[in-house]
Amino acid sequence: MRLGLLFSLILAIFAVVFALQNPQTMDVNLLFFQTQGSTALILILTFGFGVLVGLLSTLPKQLRTRRKLKALQNEQSTGSTSSSSAATPPSSAKGSRAGGTGSDSE
Repeated sequence: MRLGLLFSLILAIFAVVFALQNPQTMDVNLLFFQTQGSTALILILTFGFGVLVGLLSTLPKQLRTRRKLKALQNEQSTGSTSSSSAATPPSSAKGSRAGGTGSDSE
C-alpha cells in the first residue's frame, strides 16, 4: 500500500513539473466540444479524470466485497451465538445426573 502511495506521489510531482515547464496554450477537441487552455490545466484535469475513472471502475467490486464481508460477519455472529448456547448445558441439568451428587469431578 505504501509503495503505491509513494509511486502516485512521484507521478503527481512529475506531472506538476511537466505542467510548469510547458505553460503554452493548447487546443482540445473532443467530438463537438472545442476549447483552449494552458497545458498545465489540461494535464491536471486529464489526470484527475483518469483517477476518477479508475476509482469508479473498482467501485462495483468493492461494493460486492463489502456486502459479502457483512454477510459473513452476520453469519458468524449468529452462528457463534447459537453454538455457544447449545454447547453450554442448562444449570438444572447438572444436578440431574445419575448418582445425584451434583459435583463435576468424576
